Amino acid sequence: MAQRKNSKDINFANFSEKKMEENRVEQKKVIKKVQKNNSKTMNTTHSPMSVYRKIAITFVVLTIILALVVVYFSIVSVKVVIIPNKERTTASFTATVLDKASQQTAPGLSLTGVVEQAAVSVSQTFQTQGKEVKDTAVSGNVTLYNNRSSEQALVKTTRLLSPDGRLYRLNETVHVPAHGKVENVSVYADKSDASMEIEPAKFTIPGLNKASQELVYAESTEKFSYHEIGDAVVSEADLTQAQAVLKKELSDKAGKISQDTKYQFYDNVIANVSDEAVVYSTPAKAGDKIGEFSMSAEAKGAVVAFNTKDVAALAKLKIEENLPDDKQLDGFDANSFQFSVEGYDLNTGTADLKVNANAQMILKDGTNIIDPNRLIGLTRAQLDDYLSSLREVAGYEVKFTPNWINKVPSLVDHIKVEVAK
Repeated sequence: MAQRKNSKDINFANFSEKKMEENRVEQKKVIKKVQKNNSKTMNTTHSPMSVYRKIAITFVVLTIILALVVVYFSIVSVKVVIIPNKERTTASFTATVLDKASQQTAPGLSLTGVVEQAAVSVSQTFQTQGKEVKDTAVSGNVTLYNNRSSEQALVKTTRLLSPDGRLYRLNETVHVPAHGKVENVSVYADKSDASMEIEPAKFTIPGLNKASQELVYAESTEKFSYHEIGDAVVSEADLTQAQAVLKKELSDKAGKISQDTKYQFYDNVIANVSDEAVVYSTPAKAGDKIGEFSMSAEAKGAVVAFNTKDVAALAKLKIEENLPDDKQLDGFDANSFQFSVEGYDLNTGTADLKVNANAQMILKDGTNIIDPNRLIGLTRAQLDDYLSSLREVAGYEVKFTPNWINKVPSLVDHIKVEVAK
């Protein structure tokens, strides 16, 4: 009984172990299956995460690129500073100068100054140049040379022959020492007409033998002159020349009127003395046989005095009236003004002053010299060519931002054009 019992116990134990082994195997299979399922689940979850990451990175990169593009287009710009060309303009007008003591008024442009009578006179004595010709002569001076060992005597009227065959004579007897010379010996032409005037030359003495002619000769250093011999006579030319001299002296004397202290408060003083107002007087008349005569001249005119600053104020008004709409006055040099008295009335104390003024004008502030739309997309070279072709532009400066770009932006509001003051 006891043995059967033990046999059953053993069988039961063996069965239990076998069952337990099967359960372990089954558990391992279940664990592997669960691990495999978990691995699949994890792989399925990881894949969408990677796609999302790529999309996020791409979005960030595109956003950065877009931001850079926006920043670039917001900062890129060009500034063009134009130096306008100065153009010359002129104004010619007549202004009325009113004497400070005058009660007159004048229409149009006027200024206050001095308008009063001026009287100047001069006189001088003149040498008579005209002649009543009785004879003519050609004369000059020579130096006589003697290279002989003995003195050479040359009597008055000794002939001197020029290289071109013109004949002259000594006006005095001369003794030329041995190996010496005699200077300033007077000679005259054998024929007294203007054709005998001769430039400096060497003369032979045909009255001497050939051998002596080589040793004794004459030379001149100045041209022989032709002159007329006769009584001095006042000619029409003498009177005309005298008037011309006095006229200049009157003008010079009138010009010195400005130095009078009574005009010290005016920087422009014009003495207007017309040629028609000059009166000449002389006791001489054409044909008088006298060596000299006197002549005087007197003239009455007007002195017109004024200040340049007053004229400049009028000139500015006149010039600005005639400026084009797009131009403005840039200034003028009052020292370049030209003045002349066109007429005067001493009774009313007025004078007409003709003024010629030069000035410079430039483009008015705010004037659109360049249309920015015209510059869009131009390269630096194209921009330079365009700006250089403009008549109104004397110079320019171009500044790109950033400074490494060399093309005008495509946005017109990023193009700035300024006119230099």
